[in-house]
Amino acid sequence: MSKISVIGAGGRVGSSCVRNIAEILGKNGNENTKNTIAMIDIPQALNLMKGMAIDIKDAVMNDVEIFVSDNRADIIESDIIVITAGKPRGPGMTREQLLSENAAIIKVIAEDIAKFSPDSKVIVVSNPLDIMSYVAYTTMHKISNKTSKEIMGMGGVLDSMRYRKFIAEVFNCGLKDVSGAIVLGIHGEGMVPIESTVRLKRSKIKEEDKEKLDEAVKKTTSAGKTIADFGASAYFAPGVAVAKMVNAIIKDTKEILPCSVFANGNYGINDDLFVGLPVRIGKDGVEEIADLKISDEEKVKIKSAAEILKDNLTQIK
Repeated sequence: MSKISVIGAGGRVGSSCVRNIAEILGKNGNENTKNTIAMIDIPQALNLMKGMAIDIKDAVMNDVEIFVSDNRADIIESDIIVITAGKPRGPGMTREQLLSENAAIIKVIAEDIAKFSPDSKVIVVSNPLDIMSYVAYTTMHKISNKTSKEIMGMGGVLDSMRYRKFIAEVFNCGLKDVSGAIVLGIHGEGMVPIESTVRLKRSKIKEEDKEKLDEAVKKTTSAGKTIADFGASAYFAPGVAVAKMVNAIIKDTKEILPCSVFANGNYGINDDLFVGLPVRIGKDGVEEIADLKISDEEKVKIKSAAEILKDNLTQIK
């Protein structure tokens, strides 16, 4: 039996996570071993979550138990906690203000996780994602000595889904024909779509097709802005990305996923930073950082992304 808590579940991203996690858990449970999702948010969102929970149950049609609460103590004994809470960047708000305000929110949430459910694995979705993952880790580590392998940010999984889709589009092929599409670095400006690992029907991209791949890279790096320019925001795809990570943990799949994790000297990053890297995910969380065979140029780009994150961290310390 698994218990997953989603903090910020009254929002669009949070509720999308709940819906997709419920579908995953439904495939792993039965009437004798019911899995549970706790939808947690502020009191003003309580009634909204009650309605969402009913709708989600109607959608997934399985035996997963979903309950709602405005008390973060109800995350107790969670196997996995997903953090989607935080403020969006509003009109006139600087990046520094967003960093500062969301860091304060994540710090309080992390303190509660350390208090009520210190052994849970934590998936951070709140933006700016890599910085918020760092804030969550350092806060929990100070209180409960939580290890970095138990905390990971979602960004790279979502960015890689988009990258694979755009590659299929520009090459006019099926998604099943595309492999090795992975995005590392920062979730946002500074992301590094890796080109050297991409394969079409198991073959490397030909030199004459390099411009097409460059087009897919450009579309990937601007995907979030493209959605925003239409007056929308991404929440369907983030929910799928989070569910993919949850599935890897509860099923102990050991699959390699691009997540924001504590670099710990890997890929030449010696600073205390959370950066998007390829990691093997299983029941213990981040089981190892994989050593992908990428180009020297791509390694430099990842280190440059780390420098951007290092500079951003100075704004909240």
